[in-house]
Amino acid sequence: MTVYSILTALPVWATAGILFVITMVAILVGRDVLEGLPYNVSYSAVVGDAGLIISVLIAATVLQRGGCYIPELLQVVKVHELVLVASMALGAAVSVFTLGQRSGQLMDVYHDVIVGPLFLYLAITLLPVVYYNGTRVEKWSVVGFIILWFILVVFDIRYDRMNQRDWLYKKFKIILK
Repeated sequence: MTVYSILTALPVWATAGILFVITMVAILVGRDVLEGLPYNVSYSAVVGDAGLIISVLIAATVLQRGGCYIPELLQVVKVHELVLVASMALGAAVSVFTLGQRSGQLMDVYHDVIVGPLFLYLAITLLPVVYYNGTRVEKWSVVGFIILWFILVVFDIRYDRMNQRDWLYKKFKIILK
Protein backbone atom coordinates (compact mmCIF):
# COMPACT_ATOMS: atom_id res chain seq x y z
CA MET A 1 0.00 0.00 0.00
CA THR A 2 1.30 3.44 -0.92
CA VAL A 3 0.27 6.95 -0.05
CA TYR A 4 -1.58 7.04 -3.37
CA SER A 5 -4.03 4.30 -2.41
CA ILE A 6 -4.55 5.84 1.03
CA LEU A 7 -5.23 9.34 -0.30
CA THR A 8 -7.48 7.96 -3.05
CA ALA A 9 -9.55 5.93 -0.55
CA LEU A 10 -9.87 8.52 2.24
CA PRO A 11 -12.27 11.43 1.93
CA VAL A 12 -10.32 14.67 1.71
CA TRP A 13 -11.82 15.82 5.03
CA ALA A 14 -10.41 12.69 6.74
CA THR A 15 -6.96 13.36 5.31
CA ALA A 16 -7.20 16.95 6.55
CA GLY A 17 -8.27 15.78 10.00
CA ILE A 18 -5.50 13.22 10.33
CA LEU A 19 -2.81 15.69 9.25
CA PHE A 20 -4.25 18.37 11.55
CA VAL A 21 -4.02 16.01 14.54
CA ILE A 22 -0.48 14.86 13.65
CA THR A 23 0.86 18.37 13.08
CA MET A 24 -1.06 20.83 15.22
CA VAL A 25 -3.02 19.03 17.92
CA ALA A 26 -0.29 16.59 18.98
CA ILE A 27 2.23 19.38 19.49
CA LEU A 28 -0.12 21.64 21.46
CA VAL A 29 -1.44 18.85 23.68
CA GLY A 30 2.03 17.34 24.10
CA ARG A 31 3.48 20.65 25.19
CA ASP A 32 0.57 21.29 27.54
CA VAL A 33 0.96 17.88 29.21
CA LEU A 34 4.76 17.83 29.28
CA GLU A 35 5.58 21.52 29.81
CA GLY A 36 2.42 23.02 31.27
CA LEU A 37 1.57 25.37 28.38
CA PRO A 38 0.10 24.63 24.94
CA TYR A 39 2.26 26.80 22.68
CA ASN A 40 3.71 26.97 19.20
CA VAL A 41 5.26 30.33 18.34
CA SER A 42 7.02 29.15 15.19
CA TYR A 43 5.19 30.59 12.17
CA SER A 44 6.63 27.90 9.92
CA ALA A 45 5.28 25.16 12.17
CA VAL A 46 1.79 26.65 12.39
CA VAL A 47 1.05 28.61 9.22
CA GLY A 48 3.68 26.84 7.11
CA ASP A 49 2.56 23.35 8.10
CA ALA A 50 -1.05 24.35 7.40
CA GLY A 51 0.04 25.37 3.90
CA LEU A 52 1.80 22.04 3.44
CA ILE A 53 -1.36 20.25 4.58
CA ILE A 54 -3.31 22.15 1.92
CA SER A 55 -0.71 21.01 -0.64
CA VAL A 56 -1.32 17.39 0.39
CA LEU A 57 -5.06 17.96 0.06
CA ILE A 58 -4.52 19.31 -3.44
CA ALA A 59 -2.59 16.14 -4.31
CA ALA A 60 -5.38 14.01 -2.78
CA THR A 61 -7.91 15.87 -4.94
CA VAL A 62 -5.80 15.21 -8.04
CA LEU A 63 -5.51 11.50 -7.17
CA GLN A 64 -9.24 11.19 -6.54
CA ARG A 65 -10.02 12.47 -10.03
CA GLY A 66 -8.47 9.22 -11.27
CA GLY A 67 -6.41 8.39 -14.33
CA CYS A 68 -3.24 9.88 -12.87
CA TYR A 69 0.17 9.30 -14.34
CA ILE A 70 2.57 8.22 -11.59
CA PRO A 71 6.22 7.58 -12.49
CA GLU A 72 7.02 3.84 -12.42
CA LEU A 73 9.64 4.21 -9.69
CA LEU A 74 7.05 5.77 -7.39
CA GLN A 75 4.68 2.83 -7.90
CA VAL A 76 7.05 0.49 -6.05
CA VAL A 77 6.16 -0.01 -2.37
CA LYS A 78 9.83 -0.58 -1.41
CA VAL A 79 10.70 2.84 -2.86
CA HIS A 80 8.07 4.42 -0.60
CA GLU A 81 9.47 2.56 2.40
CA LEU A 82 13.00 3.69 1.53
CA VAL A 83 11.92 7.32 1.09
CA LEU A 84 10.04 7.25 4.40
CA VAL A 85 12.96 5.70 6.33
CA ALA A 86 15.45 8.10 4.71
CA SER A 87 13.18 11.06 5.57
CA MET A 88 12.96 9.97 9.20
CA ALA A 89 16.74 9.44 9.38
CA LEU A 90 17.28 12.94 7.98
CA GLY A 91 14.79 14.32 10.52
CA ALA A 92 16.62 12.55 13.35
CA ALA A 93 19.96 13.93 12.14
CA VAL A 94 18.54 17.47 11.91
CA SER A 95 17.12 17.07 15.42
CA VAL A 96 20.45 15.93 16.86
CA PHE A 97 22.44 18.69 15.18
CA THR A 98 20.04 21.56 15.91
CA LEU A 99 18.73 20.65 19.35
CA GLY A 100 21.20 22.94 21.10
CA GLN A 101 19.86 25.91 19.13
CA ARG A 102 16.29 25.16 20.20
CA SER A 103 14.62 24.15 23.42
CA GLY A 104 15.25 20.45 22.87
CA GLN A 105 11.96 19.41 24.42
CA LEU A 106 10.16 16.23 23.39
CA MET A 107 7.67 17.98 21.09
CA ASP A 108 10.53 19.64 19.19
CA VAL A 109 11.99 16.20 18.63
CA TYR A 110 8.52 14.93 17.62
CA HIS A 111 8.29 17.67 14.99
CA ASP A 112 11.80 16.85 13.72
CA VAL A 113 11.39 13.07 13.63
CA ILE A 114 7.69 12.69 12.72
CA VAL A 115 6.15 15.86 11.24
CA GLY A 116 9.10 17.10 9.17
CA PRO A 117 9.89 13.68 7.70
CA LEU A 118 6.21 13.07 6.96
CA PHE A 119 6.06 16.26 4.92
CA LEU A 120 9.35 15.40 3.16
CA TYR A 121 8.03 11.94 2.27
CA LEU A 122 4.76 13.42 1.04
CA ALA A 123 6.62 16.04 -1.00
CA ILE A 124 8.81 13.44 -2.70
CA THR A 125 5.89 11.16 -3.49
CA LEU A 126 3.14 13.70 -4.21
CA LEU A 127 4.87 16.54 -6.07
CA PRO A 128 5.18 14.37 -9.21
CA VAL A 129 1.44 13.60 -9.00
CA VAL A 130 0.57 17.29 -8.97
CA TYR A 131 3.22 18.14 -11.57
CA TYR A 132 2.02 15.55 -14.09
CA ASN A 133 -1.71 15.61 -13.37
CA GLY A 134 -2.65 18.86 -11.66
CA THR A 135 -4.26 21.89 -13.20
CA ARG A 136 -2.27 25.09 -13.55
CA VAL A 137 -4.00 26.52 -10.44
CA GLU A 138 -3.21 23.36 -8.41
CA LYS A 139 0.45 23.39 -9.46
CA TRP A 140 0.95 27.09 -8.68
CA SER A 141 -0.94 26.79 -5.41
CA VAL A 142 1.36 24.00 -4.25
CA VAL A 143 4.42 26.02 -5.29
CA GLY A 144 3.02 29.03 -3.44
CA PHE A 145 2.43 27.06 -0.22
CA ILE A 146 5.95 25.60 -0.36
CA ILE A 147 7.44 29.08 -0.89
CA LEU A 148 5.33 30.41 2.00
CA TRP A 149 6.62 27.63 4.26
CA PHE A 150 10.23 28.36 3.23
CA ILE A 151 9.84 32.11 3.83
CA LEU A 152 8.39 31.40 7.28
CA VAL A 153 11.31 29.08 8.13
CA VAL A 154 13.72 31.87 7.23
CA PHE A 155 11.65 34.35 9.25
CA ASP A 156 11.58 32.00 12.27
CA ILE A 157 15.35 31.53 12.11
CA ARG A 158 15.99 35.25 11.58
CA TYR A 159 13.84 36.28 14.57
CA ASP A 160 14.89 33.39 16.79
CA ARG A 161 11.44 31.81 16.95
CA MET A 162 12.81 28.26 16.53
CA ASN A 163 13.87 28.16 20.18
CA GLN A 164 10.32 28.64 21.31
CA ARG A 165 10.89 28.33 25.06
CA ASP A 166 13.63 30.94 24.92
CA TRP A 167 11.43 33.22 22.80
CA LEU A 168 8.56 32.90 25.31
CA TYR A 169 10.93 33.76 28.15
CA LYS A 170 12.49 36.75 26.39
CA LYS A 171 9.13 38.11 25.23
CA PHE A 172 6.87 37.32 28.21
CA LYS A 173 9.18 36.04 31.00
CA ILE A 174 7.36 32.67 30.84
CA ILE A 175 9.33 29.88 32.45
CA LEU A 176 8.19 26.38 31.48
CA LYS A 177 8.68 23.08 33.32
